[in-house]
Order: sequence, then C-alpha cells, then structure tokens
Amino acid sequence: MNMRNLESNLNYFKSLLQPSTKIMVMVKAYSYGMGTFEIANLLEKNNVDYLGVANTFEGAELRNVGIGLPIMVMNPEVESFDLVIKHQLNPVIFSLKSLNVFLKYIETNQHLLPIKPYPINIKIETGMNRLGFNIRDLEKVAEEIKSHPLVFVESVFSHLSAADESQFDDFTNQQIQLFHQSAKKFCSTFDYPILKHLLNSHGIVRFNNAQFDMVRLGIGIYGFSSDKETQQNLLPVSTLTSKISQFKTIPKGDTVGYGRAGKATKELSIATIPLGYADGLNRRLSNGNWSMMVNGKKAPIIGNICMDMLMLDVTGIECKAGDNVVVFGKDNTIVEMAEKLETIPYEILTTISPRVNRIFSYN
Repeated sequence: MNMRNLESNLNYFKSLLQPSTKIMVMVKAYSYGMGTFEIANLLEKNNVDYLGVANTFEGAELRNVGIGLPIMVMNPEVESFDLVIKHQLNPVIFSLKSLNVFLKYIETNQHLLPIKPYPINIKIETGMNRLGFNIRDLEKVAEEIKSHPLVFVESVFSHLSAADESQFDDFTNQQIQLFHQSAKKFCSTFDYPILKHLLNSHGIVRFNNAQFDMVRLGIGIYGFSSDKETQQNLLPVSTLTSKISQFKTIPKGDTVGYGRAGKATKELSIATIPLGYADGLNRRLSNGNWSMMVNGKKAPIIGNICMDMLMLDVTGIECKAGDNVVVFGKDNTIVEMAEKLETIPYEILTTISPRVNRIFSYN
C-alpha cells in the first residue's frame, strides 16, 4: 500500500471542495481491503473530519487501536448500542424501530453516557431504496428526537445511487433536490446547526455544487474513478504481489492443475505461486483469463486456480523460485481485472483475504 499516493489522492479531492466543506473518509470493510488501522491513522494525521464504518464492531476495532476521530457507524445493530456508547461512536439512525430502541437505551443507561446530549445521525431515503427514513416520517422523527434531550442530531444525509453514470443524471439531480428540500425542512425544526451530507466520491467530481456541509470520500481516495479525467489525477494505492514457489518444465501432453484443465501443447515452463481463491483471487481468472507480471513480462494463469496456489505459464520468461510476481499493479491493473470479471474494483479489493500480508510504504 503506497501511503504517499493515498495522501495525494486525498489532497486532490480536497482541492475540489470549498474550504468549509468537511470530509468523511469511508474505512469500512478493512478500508476497502487495504488495512484498517494504518489507513485510519494516516487520515487522522491528515486532519479529516470523520471516519465512516459499516457496523459497530468496525468502529470498536478502530477505538481499540487508538483512533480518536469521530466515527460514524452506517448500520449499527440495535443489539450493539452498548458498544456504540462504550466506544463513543456516532450511530446512524434510519428507521423508527432503530430510533425507538436507541432512545430507550439512552434513557435507561444515561449514567453511562460519555457525553450529553449524545450525537445521532439521521439517514433519509431519496431513491437508493436501501436504508433511510421515508420523507413522510421526518416530522414524526423530529418531534420524537426533540422530546428526548439526551440526544441531538449531529447530521442528516442520504446516498446517491448512480452518481457515476451519466445516463441517470436526471435521477441524480432529483435525488439532490429531494434531499435539499427534505433536509432543510427537517433541520429547521431544531434550534442548533445540523450537518448535511450527500456526495460520495463520484458525486464530488460530477455534482460538485451539491457539497452541502460535508462529503463522504470512499473509493476515490484509494485511487479509482470511473471518470477518465479524474482517474488521470489519481495515483494507485494498492499493488498485489507474490513470489514464485517452484519453477519446473513439463513436456508436451502433460496437464496442469485440478481437472487437468491446463494442457501443454508444447514443452512449457511452469511457475507455482502461493496464492489462490482462499486469498480472494477469483477462480474465473483461471485458464488464461488473467496474466501476472513476471520480471516485466505477462505470464498467463494456466489451469484452474487452487485454494492456496495457482500456476503460471512462464515459457520464454527468465525467472526462478523466489522471483517477484505482480498479481495486479501498474501494468496489469485492478480495473482491467474488474472488467474481466464483469465487476467493480470495490469487490476485488474487499475480497482479498486478511491472511494476505499488507505492507505499507511511505516512499
């Protein structure tokens, strides 16, 4: 992981924002598969305003390693509100059920509150149809919160569902307007300022006039954007490498791997790599569907990827056991791998197993 490149990407997105706009960086799912503490620690040193996680346990893990930034929990389990309070996490409330359970917990355990009143964040449904209060319920939500002085609304937000897809720009603009109107009305019922936030990474680039008070930076900081111009301004953060475990020559007619799927149509040089689908390498990349870089040359996968190993056809490439192999990097990018798999870089990054060692470089 190149931490200097991550800082560069952060600064690029900062340059697109008004000086007053706050930044939340999403570090959910092990910081998109890259390593939770190291990324969060760097972000804290770079003075981002919030971190965002998916669940309570991700937030608790960050607190346990000393991260002090405000941490917003996007989907806190109602059974884990005790951990929310214990670790001073900032919960997102998205339904009447979660609101009522949280308010009841606060009332019953107010002696445990580290701060009073305690911050909550309200999510509004504007078209994603995932989580969020229906707009018609917001008046009731506001009245319920105002009747409980032990809590206050820290922020109100929603989520864009297609900010990166220009064919849906009319829909995205509808979401922006719906959020603007509903958030303004909701916030007007309180006598204190409430942060508003809507934009994700793609939204920052394509709908820059909807910054509101804060943005939520996700995949962009890790070096990816579907916008070609933006991508040119981003630097790669992650490279996946391994080493050759064994080099061998096999005769014409031999086969390679399970199911004898790899066939030698001539004498071949084979390199075995200690990486497999248990490490997050999709098995659909087998049988020539992906190539890795060995000493500057592309070597296709031969045969089926195994649980813990795979084989490369390195015929014509000078190499030996112990040589480095680039699974994805500058010359065989994760974007290209995502296209092969008909998926997105998010999925590839977040499925890389924790048993794969993460090395953080500051060069």
